[in-house]
Amino acid sequence: MVRNKHRREPSPDTVSDESDSPHKNKKSKRCVEADSDNTVLASTSQAARNRTRVENPTAGLSSDFGRCGKIISLRLKNFMCHSNLFIEFGPNINFLVGNNGSGKSAVITALALGLTSSARATSRASSIQKLIKNGETNACIELTISNYGLRPFKFDVYGPAITVVRHIRQSASTYELKNVNKVTVSKKLDDIRRMVLYFGINVENPIFVLNQEASREFLKDLEPAANYRLLMKGTQLDLCASSLTQCHEENEHLNFDLSLMKKKNDTLAKLYRTEEEKLIVVKNKETIKTQLQEANTMLAWLEASRVQEDLNKLEHTLKIIEKKNFELSQKTTQKESTQQMLTEQLKSYDTPKQQILERYQTQEEKLRAAKKTILDLQLKASSIRANIKNAERRLKEEETTYEGCQSRMKNYHSNYAEVKKRKEENAATLQALKATVAECKDQIEKLREEQHVLKNQIPAAKEQVESIMSEMGRLRNSTQSLKYEMESLSRNKSNSMSVYGEQAMKVASVLRAQYLRNENMMPRGPIGMYISVPNPKYRDLIENQLGFCLRSYIVNSDKDRLILRDLLQKSYPNGRIPTIVKSPFTSQVYNVSKNKVRTRTPNTTVIMDEIRCDDPVVMNYLIDVLRIETVLVTDSKDTAESLTSHTENVPPNLTRVLVPNLGLEYSPSPNYAMYSLRIGPARLIQVDVDDRLRQLQAEQLDIKERIERLQPKCGEAQERLTYYNREIQTKNRIINDHNTANANAVQKIMDIENFEYQELPVLELLETHMNNSVKQMEKCKQELEVYVKQLSQIDANKTQAQLEASKEQNTLDSINKKAAEIESESQELENKIRDLDRHNDENLRRLKQTNELLKCTLVNKKDLEKELEKARQKAQEEGDFIEANRSEEKIRDRINRFKIKIKQFESLNINVNEVEQQMAKYQNDLEKTTELYNSIYSVVDNLRISYHKRAQRFQRSRTHLFTMIQFQFQQALACRQFEGNLKPNHKEQTLEISVYPPSGNKTSNTRSLSGGERSFTTVSLLKGLWSTSDHPFYFLDEYDVFTDEVNRTFITKLLIQEGMDFKSRQYCFLTPQDTEVKANKFIRVHKLERPEH
Repeated sequence: MVRNKHRREPSPDTVSDESDSPHKNKKSKRCVEADSDNTVLASTSQAARNRTRVENPTAGLSSDFGRCGKIISLRLKNFMCHSNLFIEFGPNINFLVGNNGSGKSAVITALALGLTSSARATSRASSIQKLIKNGETNACIELTISNYGLRPFKFDVYGPAITVVRHIRQSASTYELKNVNKVTVSKKLDDIRRMVLYFGINVENPIFVLNQEASREFLKDLEPAANYRLLMKGTQLDLCASSLTQCHEENEHLNFDLSLMKKKNDTLAKLYRTEEEKLIVVKNKETIKTQLQEANTMLAWLEASRVQEDLNKLEHTLKIIEKKNFELSQKTTQKESTQQMLTEQLKSYDTPKQQILERYQTQEEKLRAAKKTILDLQLKASSIRANIKNAERRLKEEETTYEGCQSRMKNYHSNYAEVKKRKEENAATLQALKATVAECKDQIEKLREEQHVLKNQIPAAKEQVESIMSEMGRLRNSTQSLKYEMESLSRNKSNSMSVYGEQAMKVASVLRAQYLRNENMMPRGPIGMYISVPNPKYRDLIENQLGFCLRSYIVNSDKDRLILRDLLQKSYPNGRIPTIVKSPFTSQVYNVSKNKVRTRTPNTTVIMDEIRCDDPVVMNYLIDVLRIETVLVTDSKDTAESLTSHTENVPPNLTRVLVPNLGLEYSPSPNYAMYSLRIGPARLIQVDVDDRLRQLQAEQLDIKERIERLQPKCGEAQERLTYYNREIQTKNRIINDHNTANANAVQKIMDIENFEYQELPVLELLETHMNNSVKQMEKCKQELEVYVKQLSQIDANKTQAQLEASKEQNTLDSINKKAAEIESESQELENKIRDLDRHNDENLRRLKQTNELLKCTLVNKKDLEKELEKARQKAQEEGDFIEANRSEEKIRDRINRFKIKIKQFESLNINVNEVEQQMAKYQNDLEKTTELYNSIYSVVDNLRISYHKRAQRFQRSRTHLFTMIQFQFQQALACRQFEGNLKPNHKEQTLEISVYPPSGNKTSNTRSLSGGERSFTTVSLLKGLWSTSDHPFYFLDEYDVFTDEVNRTFITKLLIQEGMDFKSRQYCFLTPQDTEVKANKFIRVHKLERPEH
């Protein structure tokens, strides 16, 4: 009974994060080995490099790498999917192009690890050992860095280039630091970190090295707090903030130590004073007793003084109460008589009030009549003054008219005929010039329209010429390639293996001879010979997917692998030998029913079902390497998107969906992505040699015909372009001539229109005007005389009326003053009468209270007098009067201290010498601690001032950098009419990013942007961040993964312009899409092919 074999899960270039140990099932383990001497070079658009340059990348180092820290080259051995990869970077702009799985991201990962980063920081693996290529035991990363520039690192030791080598083994990893001659200088990690720090390199900062995972998630789910942390890290302000925080904590710690030192100093001072008091007590015992007696006497007299002060205050209070009591008694006893007297005085004011009122009314009528008379006279005077001004104005106008007529009549007959003739000539000339200007404008407009049409046709003509020339060059190269292939096929026409080359036929013949007795164990290869595709519809697609392994060989054991490798090395002298894969030979195909994806939609099939392979060894290899049972093929783009874009729609075990008719490849959610596929015609699978020759001959003939058809078209396009340029220049010359003529005519028109002619009025009309003016002048003079007389009379009457009105006003004012005095006196009497009634009860109540208070105060006075007498007697017993200069509490405290000291002196046997020695010790310690405290306090104070200055400088720098980022961000967005804004909140440590596309869909959430808009926003934000921080190199992975062709082209041009603006920096942009960028002295394009496994 044969047991079913199950497919092994990880593919050869997949890193597993589940375990650090190798797979335990050794039977299912497959070894992929390439010749260690076979170096894979990334192809570039420049001329082919010679072998010397490959082996020594620093041999041609010049001033192109004019800055230290730029990456000159990178070599990877057995790292991730690469067996042996070498890339030589350009000093300015680099594009690293390769399809999915070609190992682009491995370059960025190796760059970070080579410059002392950790594997976890690259987001590719949990440990660096997991990045070793499957089947190998060790790996190596070799980075060559420029040391040629303004600040080289130990140039006398390393020279113009430094090579960093990191060896990765299963147990550990080690470093080497080599000079320009590849001689090892150091193996210490600290030396490499010192070099990285010296060059200012930071590979863990995402704005300098943005890997694949960070690029896809850059603006996908960032919250304001994460946005703020990103910009702080990108501008390296987070390091400044961390340093300031540490300084603040250290300052707090020093302040705490300083407070402890202060307490210690105070304790020493207190101990010193204690010993000093002991010494004083010992030396001056009688003095202390005298001071104690003085303190007791002072306390006794202080008590007597306090009682005396209380008695004085009480006597003062008693005088106030007695005065108040006397006033209240008078108010209550004389109430009736006072009220009657005030009422009689109030009645005596009634008669004068009535008389004054009658006089006031009479006088007010007289004043009103006088004011009315004055107002009427003012109105009449205003009217007469207006009439006078009108008459004077008319008189002045008539005089001016009369004088003008007189002056014009004198010069009437001078040049009348000459002026008339000049007017007729200018009118004729003006009409002719206007016709000329109109004609010139029509001609210019017509010529400009023709010129505009020609200019619009030039770009198309240029593009046509360039396109035809490029196509002809490409076709000639294709003709040469077809010729070589046809010659090879013609020599081996009878062998179906000839499509793989003569070397493959030679190897197959030798293998058949070696394994004649054991054909089952004979290596399988080339693998493409064992594979067929019954459905021609999918033959091209399947060859495209299996292209990297169709020429490979499969062996069963290490012994077979060594034999086959020797054979291949002999058969392929050029060194490009096929890949050898070790895989156990089985007689049954793996049972993949559990891991196979199920088709649920029409026109959809599994790629495994379209492949026919009778050899189980080859079929199992395809299952292991390509996981062909998990790949779907469909003809519908909508079907592919529905199966991959939403997680809930993804079938189990699905890894990819291919759409061959559209050239698209989809990866399922949660890592949803779309890539373009370039599917060429099948050249190896099921290809007949004769059919292939006929196909190549037809292609060669077709290419020749296309070249012949393109040659006349190219000539016609070039002639058309020359004709367009010549016509534009001719029309430019004609337009300039017309503009000159038009300007001259316009100037003449303006001169004629602005010409001033001498005015010649009619003689009779002038005489009529003069007679009328004389009559009007006489009339105006008569009116003025009448108006002046009337105004004089009115002014005299007005003056008289004003005098009378002033007199009446003075009389009325005296009446008002007297009435106000009487009213004030009567009002005062009324208030006094009301106060007597309203305050009588209150006065009685207050009188009773003051009597009681007076009695109590007298009793208290007697008690205080007795207490004062006792206090004085007690104080006299203690001693004579002593003025107290302290408070009672301090005196009592002093008495207690003296008593305690006397008791201590009596109870203790104090040695004077010991006390003096202790005092000297405390004094010495106190001086030292005081000096140390002052010194440390000065240092801490300087640190505090420096900290505040640096904090202020940090805040200004942060504001400046955020402003620069926002300005550059908005400038980049404006290139496509986008609007955006960055709103930082430094207190809450948040940053809100708002992006408004030109479509008008206002949004402040980057998650609602499309893939192309998100990629454009990412690049715009990176440009803003790049403007604030300088770095030797910038690596950006998959910046265009979500974009269409239009967005990709625009973003690529934006990045190239950034590189051209900052030629002192090195840029490397990684993309899975084909690029149309052309290489030049500033741009280098590297194309990675899928590594052979």
